[in-house]
Amino acid sequence: MERNLTSEAIVLTHRKWGDLHRLVTLLSPDLGLCTAVVYGARKGKLAGGIEPGTMGTYYLYHNRTRKEYTLVDVDPQHTIEHIRDDLPRFYCLQAMIEMAMRMHGGDFISLYHVLGTFLILLESGQHNTRQILIQYIWRFIGILGLEPDLTTCPVCSTHYEKSEVLSFHTGLHTPCCRQCGDVDFESFEFVLGPGARKYLLLTQALGEIDAVQLTLSETAAKRMIHYMVRYITNILGSPLKTLSGGVFLDVLL
Repeated sequence: MERNLTSEAIVLTHRKWGDLHRLVTLLSPDLGLCTAVVYGARKGKLAGGIEPGTMGTYYLYHNRTRKEYTLVDVDPQHTIEHIRDDLPRFYCLQAMIEMAMRMHGGDFISLYHVLGTFLILLESGQHNTRQILIQYIWRFIGILGLEPDLTTCPVCSTHYEKSEVLSFHTGLHTPCCRQCGDVDFESFEFVLGPGARKYLLLTQALGEIDAVQLTLSETAAKRMIHYMVRYITNILGSPLKTLSGGVFLDVLL
């Protein structure tokens, strides 16, 4: 059986397939991560609708026998025209997309909402790029089901003091008290200070737009970027390719 499908989606990646065609990966609240063939995309009318980061309505043809999708039409509603011209925002986009690509199973509806919201915020150019990435990672951790309790140690159940500095447990992928951490506390690699913890707690209860608008000092934002990147790297088990060579952080910071 074969059928036509219509779904809202975000383009995550595309790659060459043959001389004229493309394989595109979409994030859809209905289909999750979906790969589709785009025939003639390198020169055809669909080329402008499959740029990574583009959001819109995508019309697909599903061949159930061959278990293949073909992209037949696109109605783009949000593009990355302004992101493309700004290097820090472009690197931020690439990091967010790569994280989404590495989510295998789970709550794709929430992921679509979060990625879509932050893509629009990023494209607007009206919000701090660092804080967009911090909040995206923070919410991505929650979508993975690993949102930490920042009031009580997950290992010994001790309630944190207001001024307590937290360590990290790499096996549990979560902040914890200094006594239960399995990292070098003196290296500051995974140290979460009271101010940063308060910021994460506050934004945990806010919507995406309000969270991004909660002001961080430049110094605090830089520290939070480094911390959140280490955090998500620990969860994923290997570094993001976007961060290879430190180019991303050099550009963003």
